[in-house]
Amino acid sequence: MPEQDNIRNVWSEDELERALAVLRPAEDGDERVFARTKADLLAAAGTPEPTPRTAPAPHRRRRWGWAAAVGTVAAVVTGILVVQTAQPNGHLPSAAAEQLNAAAEKLDTVDEPLAPGEYRYVATHAWWLSAVVAEDEQYAFLTEQLVEVWVPADDSQEWLDRSRETGAYKWVSGDEEAAKEAGLLPRPGKPVSGSRPLCDGGECGWQNPSHEFLASLPRDATALYDRLRADTRGKGNDPDLEMVVYVADVLRSGMVPADLRAALYRALALVPTLEITEEVANLDGAKGTAYGVSAHGQRHDVIIDPRTGEFIGEREVTEDGNSLVPPNTVTSYTSVTTGVAPKIGVLPN
Repeated sequence: MPEQDNIRNVWSEDELERALAVLRPAEDGDERVFARTKADLLAAAGTPEPTPRTAPAPHRRRRWGWAAAVGTVAAVVTGILVVQTAQPNGHLPSAAAEQLNAAAEKLDTVDEPLAPGEYRYVATHAWWLSAVVAEDEQYAFLTEQLVEVWVPADDSQEWLDRSRETGAYKWVSGDEEAAKEAGLLPRPGKPVSGSRPLCDGGECGWQNPSHEFLASLPRDATALYDRLRADTRGKGNDPDLEMVVYVADVLRSGMVPADLRAALYRALALVPTLEITEEVANLDGAKGTAYGVSAHGQRHDVIIDPRTGEFIGEREVTEDGNSLVPPNTVTSYTSVTTGVAPKIGVLPN
């Protein structure tokens, strides 16, 4: 059956009237504008304007002013009317925005509570870029690191950090034999462990949040977007890219409560240049959707499990490359897991 006939069968004139109600002007408006809009939509679908008929009775008309349709785009696609409402920043929602908002809806609204004496355990499994340059030789490689943090429920209590390099590495440029011959093989650093005060004695914020800082952030997506814009202004090489960096920084802490995680997703969905960079990204066996921004040859992604809405990690990519790193190379990636530990320094059960 031709597509035009299919559309005509799916949409009766009465159904079209109801579907277009949101575009009808107020009773004191210009009805001709509505008629032109309706005709344009029918033409776009390949369906001629139906034969004029008697106008509907007054009680069937809806008092929708044109303000209700500002920023709205309507299109008829294979017999279905699709209405998309512009976001607060004036941009129409992208596929990335729609999927991020869907992920926010899937998040649990309540985090597992901490009993007295328990700690929030946050493990970050990371591969970070390192480089060795000596005379005419230069090498770049990713080194594997594990960072563990025990976070108390009370900001006044001590925190515990424990980090170590595993000794594993992956070559980005250079190779094993040449590095060995030059005496430049990667060497693991010594493990570091110790208690530290809240925020390492510095100012608490997106990169080193406290419970108090997180509680101060708005849960409304638009207000949180504005706060991120204000806090990232003048930072980094690109405003949208820096928004992703700040969201990744705070999510990586593992401290963000569920309601704020959902708000962060919705705020990130408002970033105009955000896109889905990979539908199925694999971090340590956990698969998620990668959302990122590319600018000035760099890209930063946050990766979210589409089934649960949970943040599982992030990655950075150099798209242009440089003398040490080829184009489109992943220069760092992390996976984050959390749990509840019975006491400081002890792994979750």
